[in-house]
Amino acid sequence: MLKARQTGISNAVAIEALHKAITRPDSTELFVSKNQDAASVLIRYCQQTLSGLKNPSKLLSENQSRLSFPNGSQILSLPATPSTGRSIAATDVYLDEFAFTQYDALIYESIMGTISTGGSLTILSTPNGRTNLFFRLWSGLDGGDAWSHHRVHWSDCPRYRDDPTWEARTRSAMTRQSFAQEYDCDFATSGDAVFDLDDLARCKVGYNPSREGCERFVTAWDIGRRHDHTVGITLGLRDDVWHVVAFERVLVPYPVVQTMIEARHRAYRGVTVVESNGVGDPVIENLAVTVEPYTTTVKTKTQAIQSLQMLIEHGRFKHAEPQLDRELGLYQWDDKNLVTDSVIAAALAAIRADGLDLGSAIGNAISAGWSEEPPTPVNPDGIEHWRRDGRVVPGWNIEQGW
Repeated sequence: MLKARQTGISNAVAIEALHKAITRPDSTELFVSKNQDAASVLIRYCQQTLSGLKNPSKLLSENQSRLSFPNGSQILSLPATPSTGRSIAATDVYLDEFAFTQYDALIYESIMGTISTGGSLTILSTPNGRTNLFFRLWSGLDGGDAWSHHRVHWSDCPRYRDDPTWEARTRSAMTRQSFAQEYDCDFATSGDAVFDLDDLARCKVGYNPSREGCERFVTAWDIGRRHDHTVGITLGLRDDVWHVVAFERVLVPYPVVQTMIEARHRAYRGVTVVESNGVGDPVIENLAVTVEPYTTTVKTKTQAIQSLQMLIEHGRFKHAEPQLDRELGLYQWDDKNLVTDSVIAAALAAIRADGLDLGSAIGNAISAGWSEEPPTPVNPDGIEHWRRDGRVVPGWNIEQGW
């Protein structure tokens, strides 16, 4: 099954497995998911369905990985590991979101042995490029010709199809790649490559490197580790488009980096973001200006890259830096062997710029003259905000003063 996200297919196969467990004694229904959280969701679908029945079957035992029934049947839901499926004699197997599963080839080999005596196998996933076993099976490259193929596009789901504004609204809030992967069942557009070459070419069209006429500025720094380069990039907002108005990529000692950050911060009044992981922390501590630390995890890094991806796809990021252009053209999600310092700096600036753009009340506060005296601090959600004239905006600091 090649499916769009949130069309109810995972829930449907969970109900199918539950029906088989109830009606066929001594059967074993096995789910394999990309991680433990996903595996627990499938068990939860079964539990919710049972609780909604008029005369629900009793369970001998239940936990987040297993349901067992008085008739000898059981439902197992396991996360993907190299040995998942071995030593389990399953009646039916469901591989959920298989295009995103680690060890897909090892698991597939184990499962084929598990069902060799006559069990059934259902594989379902949204697409994830063309470098995984799910794509090869779907395309008939690895014995997929023997399969029954089913495709569930977003337009097949009444919840999406019957809302005339859903597609335009959702596309505008997502990158082209994300929509292709999550909803369009598109193997070609989904996958590891992040930035479209045509979009990158358009970054140079209309580029204006001047700071004149910019409404506000965002600066971000990716601090180099050991022999890596440090990159500082400043974006200026003009007519709803962010232009790179300053860019430096240097290999210098950390005290020099600190001086550069301070000078840039003073030259471009606005927000300065510094990656705080590892060597970034002592640099931040020794600065004579106030900056925002950005802790990079797998999740926050993805969010930052996606913010940059959205700006580029929507024509709202302009530059003409050869180094940044090279890195963007080669960048993919698995970036461990790539030079990425310019991309990361641009992404940190993009996610902060995106936040500023959405929170335009900050700009309104400055233009209204709030810099002349401190407003009243409030903390409605644990994040420092400021209130004046009945309005609440995110905290804003210019050279440690208002």
